[in-house]
Amino acid sequence: MPTMASVPVNGSLMDIYLDGPDRRTQGPAIVLMYHRDGIDAFTKRVASKLAAADYLVAVPDVSHRVARDIPMADRKKFFKDSEVVLDIRAACDYLRGRPDVDKDRLVIMGHCMGGRMVLLGAGALPGFKGAVVYYGGGVHLSWGSEAKTPFDMLRDIRVPVIGFFGNKDKNPSPEQVDRIDAELTRHGVVHDFHRYDDAGHGFQNRTPGTPGEQMAAKDAWTKTFAFLEAVLRC
Repeated sequence: MPTMASVPVNGSLMDIYLDGPDRRTQGPAIVLMYHRDGIDAFTKRVASKLAAADYLVAVPDVSHRVARDIPMADRKKFFKDSEVVLDIRAACDYLRGRPDVDKDRLVIMGHCMGGRMVLLGAGALPGFKGAVVYYGGGVHLSWGSEAKTPFDMLRDIRVPVIGFFGNKDKNPSPEQVDRIDAELTRHGVVHDFHRYDDAGHGFQNRTPGTPGEQMAAKDAWTKTFAFLEAVLRC
């Protein structure tokens, strides 16, 4: 049953959308970073699918510092990477304080700009067991004109990464994905990238989508659950 929680982050109250099983023992949890449209029907479907597999899912609303009258799709331009890191940390702290969460079994996952935030969070914060990136673009750019980009922080990732990308995508383009792949390899970060020739950006958010997008979405979910099982195994 989906619920909401709120946590303070440097004087601002951040909402966290929650979905997960009703369990009496500690189990794994996933910090899910949303795409540009925020906690919308797609993000809720993703959370529900993960919850059905016995994962507690927390989606931090990283737009909590932005005026509510600004449309969600326009809030991205107000984000700062350092503030996003604080929000991810706050979501992790919240999860680790729950009696139904094993504090040592957290994964970070996200789609589109959420995939970018996954690489940012995995590079900036310790304690994750893995990172799942769906077509995260703009990794080579900073939000808020900050000194480091998520690309600069790839070297600091200390957990396995799995990524899913469409070869028809332009952000990230196949060439940009190649750069991320090469940088992770250069720094010895364990990662496994999967690319789909007949899919573009947002292939998991297509209903029903082209046959190529459907295949990509199905295959990516299968590989995601296998990855989660592997990195979160007790």
